[in-house]
Amino acid sequence: MEISLETIQQLAPDQASITAAKKLLKPAKWPVLGQSNENNTIWGECQGSGSKPYYTVADVVEHGYKCTCPSRKFPCKHVLALFWQFSDSSDLFSETELPQWVIEWLGRTKRTPASPKSSDNTILPQKDVYAVEPQAKTLSSEEVAKKEAAQAKRAASNKAKTDASISDGLLEFQQWLDDQLLNGISTFIKEINERCRRIAARLVDAKATNFAAQVDELPAKILPLPAASQPDKVFQELGKLALLSEAWFTDCDDKDIRRIIATSETREQVLADPASLKITGIWQTVGERIQSRKSGLIAHEKWLVNLDDPQTPPALLLDFYPAASGYNRPVHSVGCQLEGEVIFYPAKIPMRALLGQFQTVKNQRVATQSNSQSYIETYQAHLNISPWIAQFPVNLGKGKVLQDNQHRYWWSSLQQELIIALKNKDINPVILGSELEQAFIISDGTEADLLSVTTKDWGVIAC
Repeated sequence: MEISLETIQQLAPDQASITAAKKLLKPAKWPVLGQSNENNTIWGECQGSGSKPYYTVADVVEHGYKCTCPSRKFPCKHVLALFWQFSDSSDLFSETELPQWVIEWLGRTKRTPASPKSSDNTILPQKDVYAVEPQAKTLSSEEVAKKEAAQAKRAASNKAKTDASISDGLLEFQQWLDDQLLNGISTFIKEINERCRRIAARLVDAKATNFAAQVDELPAKILPLPAASQPDKVFQELGKLALLSEAWFTDCDDKDIRRIIATSETREQVLADPASLKITGIWQTVGERIQSRKSGLIAHEKWLVNLDDPQTPPALLLDFYPAASGYNRPVHSVGCQLEGEVIFYPAKIPMRALLGQFQTVKNQRVATQSNSQSYIETYQAHLNISPWIAQFPVNLGKGKVLQDNQHRYWWSSLQQELIIALKNKDINPVILGSELEQAFIISDGTEADLLSVTTKDWGVIAC
């Protein structure tokens, strides 16, 4: 997540606004600065002449913004200064929970920057972020190169500081983990909410944002289970986190590790990365899950499979948005087919992806090909590469969904039998006992969540 000075220059309504914004580039003026990589959002409180600060928020990617100041210029000097500070010193912006006023802004239509226009169609003066006064000359190419080199040096310095902060946070987590084991798992389970909340807050301060989210979600994974199953699940989840923290110290520049512990790349970074896998073909939506996060955001998953090449790994489209705003992406219901490009995030096992150019297939193809996978073999393959794996997809072959006398659901075929999570207690009765062409599941290694099945007569049915 980044913004260039050239972009800020283009956003400014005039040179006077740039000059005014430059005077606000003082840490003392901004007692609060925050960011959310999941939403590409930054915010701050700028101390003005009054008793109350101006609340300023902006989108680093789409360049929408909002400020509580009374300025009639759009964007105002506070918005420009917020962007400018993030461009120069992103390490000043802490990754923290979204304030309520930022969540409310995200829940509304983001305000897009207004282009400066003259009422009499005269040409507006040029703007330059490097100018000290409106009459200052534009920098030469050599001077611009020096500025860019200095910015790259600052970026490297900021990364080093961020890495050191994350390392300190993970060392503290490892000590915390030792304390939980010494005090006993039964005690940990009794106080799991408070204990996880405290260490997660410390990890957020250390900029291990995504790692902190996993710790904060532990109670939601443990407490719904039967009491007899909770200790085993605790050991499993804490073991994954311990391995993940150690992996950071082995290679903190590994893209998989950095994404899981710190922050995810932006769409622009994924598209520009030559390591990103790009595959064009016919894709079918085979699963959808919507989950609430403790941060107040909604995590929306969509899973796609490639009908042209069954060997292509399933693609996960993952979006985050405030509950109040609702889902504002194109709707692709389960069973829908798309023709276009899918771009996978660089990873040892490609999974999370972005949609490139695509169109909905009107005359849908009958999916005759199926890449049937063994659950155990797929699980082992993921564990060998990522022993801290949170979830993995499996496209099972022909079989049936059955229910036993304990009201549990099972996937049964000639090759394998697999228990399905109780969250699927409302499985469509049409599916039960029917001969199915295949089933698409998501598992964490303990439970399998059935997302859809493919039938011979009715196509794909969401579960």
